Amino acid sequence: MGLVTTVAPAVAEGSAQLIGSQVAMKEGSGTGASAEENGDKCDQLLRAPIGVEEVRKDKDGVIESRQWKIAETSGNPIWIVARTPSEDSPKSAWQPKPGITNLLFNPPLNEVLEPDKPEYLAYAPVDVVNVSDSEQFDSMTGAFGTGIGTFKWRDRSYSYVLVKELPCFKPAKEK
Repeated sequence: MGLVTTVAPAVAEGSAQLIGSQVAMKEGSGTGASAEENGDKCDQLLRAPIGVEEVRKDKDGVIESRQWKIAETSGNPIWIVARTPSEDSPKSAWQPKPGITNLLFNPPLNEVLEPDKPEYLAYAPVDVVNVSDSEQFDSMTGAFGTGIGTFKWRDRSYSYVLVKELPCFKPAKEK
């Protein structure tokens, strides 16, 4: 079981980590696995789904997100936006996330996101405490690529990766 390695030494805190994470994203081409070439990795993602959010930052630095999940329609898996059934939520499902900085992203999410260029953030537990955690970590690294950083949520550490396109399955058309 591999642990997430540090992308850059903490000597030059922000900028070195930001540069290191951008290199990691470029090396992975930012797209993740394709179903045609990586059937086993995509099957793993179906068996052990992970957290996936589409995140974007506006020119004022405000981060918004919307959750994605895999659904099976007509026997073919697709990515769909997970909408919260509420009259308050916008049809696009984008929601401001002002508290996201409290999750202690390393490198900081607001530094790795470019304004008005949404990306998909996939995450899985780094601290493996059961088989499910291990399977989710394998799903993330297999389908999305190696993590570029970590964050803390509910007293647990998670590895995260950013990609420009969802791997394995086509996204549903937005209405």
